[in-house]
Amino acid sequence: MIRRLLLVPALVLCVVLAESCTGCSNSGIIGQTDGGNSDGGDGGGGDGGNTTDGGNTIDTGPGDFRLDGGSGGSGTGVTYGPDGGLVLSSNDVNLHYAWIANSSAGTVSKFDTDTGNEVARYYSVIPIDGRGSPNGLVADSTGVVNSPSRTALDLAGNVWIANRAPGLQGSATKIANTLDQCRPLADGGYLTSRDLNGDGRIDTDPDAGEFVRPTNLSDPTQYDSCVLFSTPLGSAGGGGGAVKGRALAVSQGSVEGGSTDGLIWFGHHQDQTVYKLNATNGQPMPVAPDGGLTISLPAWGPYGAAVDSQQRLWLVAATQARLALVDTRTSTLIYGDIAPVVSTGAYGIAVDGRDRVWLASWQSGPTVSRYDHGPGLDAGAGGTWTQFNFSSARSQTGSVLGNTRGIACDDQNICWASGHQSSAGQVAQLIGFNGDDGGTYTFRLPDGGRADFIDATNTATDSITSIGVGLDRSNNIWVNNFGNLTGDAMRITRDGGSVLYTQPQLGNLYTYSDFTGYQLRHFTAPQGRFTRTFAGCGTGTIWGPISWSATLPPNTSVTLYVKVGNNPATLESTTQYGPFTASPANLQAAGVPARSYLQVLFVLSSSDRRNTPTLYSFSVSMSCPPLGG
Repeated sequence: MIRRLLLVPALVLCVVLAESCTGCSNSGIIGQTDGGNSDGGDGGGGDGGNTTDGGNTIDTGPGDFRLDGGSGGSGTGVTYGPDGGLVLSSNDVNLHYAWIANSSAGTVSKFDTDTGNEVARYYSVIPIDGRGSPNGLVADSTGVVNSPSRTALDLAGNVWIANRAPGLQGSATKIANTLDQCRPLADGGYLTSRDLNGDGRIDTDPDAGEFVRPTNLSDPTQYDSCVLFSTPLGSAGGGGGAVKGRALAVSQGSVEGGSTDGLIWFGHHQDQTVYKLNATNGQPMPVAPDGGLTISLPAWGPYGAAVDSQQRLWLVAATQARLALVDTRTSTLIYGDIAPVVSTGAYGIAVDGRDRVWLASWQSGPTVSRYDHGPGLDAGAGGTWTQFNFSSARSQTGSVLGNTRGIACDDQNICWASGHQSSAGQVAQLIGFNGDDGGTYTFRLPDGGRADFIDATNTATDSITSIGVGLDRSNNIWVNNFGNLTGDAMRITRDGGSVLYTQPQLGNLYTYSDFTGYQLRHFTAPQGRFTRTFAGCGTGTIWGPISWSATLPPNTSVTLYVKVGNNPATLESTTQYGPFTASPANLQAAGVPARSYLQVLFVLSSSDRRNTPTLYSFSVSMSCPPLGG
């Protein structure tokens, strides 16, 4: 039986209500200090930090910010500046998971990139959509699978799955990254996947209790609590060769549809269309003035997708290596068929820190192609194509590089490509090269030797047929291997080229996309977030205004969003108000209702990845009703 987890919400309590509160409109709220900031801040411990000002204002400033979920709040992608304010961190976000599809098993695995362990596994569909309505989808049950492939993280760290669904209904699925985002059961617990015995692999045997396997596939309450919903998209059926979801990417977006988690772009291969999805409920959003919900490509179906820092969505056709360009800010198809210099076919697609598009070649040996469109959208379809050839490269075993297949670029201008097939058969290889001149990255091996690339082919562990490439927070490289029967994932260290294999598992790993969120956080949408929850004086607490102090160098911003509710455990699912871009934010004018709890979210953004905003302090004011009011 799968374990039901009971989660007691960890409230971030800034203030408490005095038991002798009388009137409470301007008095009775006590500032409660918490011993100061253990991270070296200078505002806690009763020295002026975390106190009330005038009875109904809570001040948060340098030294009061906490980024670990303590009483001062929590943050991702932010760190402390020299003066104690919040700035964007160099690592952008502290996510350390790789989400890789087990295509032939209809599941998705979550790997801890620090340890290499598989920590959870989920079915790639659930029979409810983001509005709580039945959607007609079920987990694989008759040997016909939903065949997940592309995975992509949104700005909140949750993962999205594109289901290819050959012969079935294509769909996009959202899975929560953290337990507090999952769907609680009636008793407050969670039915979810866990590595209970700590062996680094999820056992799918029902008796092991590590994988949620519904006995009634049409009952969503029997599915894993962290699989939030699935959205059916496009036409269905078409036989085993008619694949649906085959491109997936996330853009920065705005607060469209009430979400700050970005916009989800889903490419339907069979229909040759692109959808824009709301990150909160997964529903298609209009992309045309007449309310149309799809962008049509002129002659081919999208196979892969990536979004650059200018919020340009790039889509690739597999067999022709042709590109399409969509402006995500206007949902407009700019160019539908950008032809390469040579038509070599392409599988993996990625963008780098200079907004250049990279394609792995798939069919033309050890080559990759780079497309530079230049800035903006008006360069025509005649950007610059460059092809790099690595036929002279040799691995630590002396082998030559096979056809390339997956590709990703890091923040040091090194791109990485997998080699998946050579004259010797299916292979598991990884090569790195300079994004400007194609110079091969040299692996300095632990034994003192050097190699142009790493050949990790291992038929005993089924480490063959390399697919997608991703990067973790330590800039180590992850490659997923399809294998003959099982497949595995492997982590290759950037410095020494050592290989850590995950345990083989049934399902044939198969993912091309930003499956660690590295590309999103480093290139597409460099931003950080700080969240803090405040307790008021009961359901009649009136919140606001909120003031803050920040410095904004060119190309940076600090934006506030708020949520209110009477149950802190359900704040995440309540209406979000904002964006508030100027201090003070008048919450009442924005229609924020009186509630017991207030959650603030400050989003720090930089569009040039060089400058960072600084959030120095903020103040939250509240008015409390009289007792009995």
